[in-house]
Amino acid sequence: MTNERPSNAPNSGEASPDSFRQLVLMKKDQRFVFRYQLGHEQQMLNNLVELARDTASDLDWFDVAVLSHQLGQNMGKQLDNLMKSA
Repeated sequence: MTNERPSNAPNSGEASPDSFRQLVLMKKDQRFVFRYQLGHEQQMLNNLVELARDTASDLDWFDVAVLSHQLGQNMGKQLDNLMKSA
């Protein structure tokens, strides 16, 4: 599964490639990659929760916990970078 910016999104500097992050989960023979734009972390987390609730999804609550941990680590790195540049 991939959550990506639509290919028809404008490249007017509105969303640079640097403003996107990704979460990756390897599970058995599957690779899950979720991409999200900075500032949309809550929406990403909500999407992950919905996938865990969906019985047709291969993701379970443990997987979502691992991905949400990655999300938190990414946010921590963002904060560190902001503090260093201030």
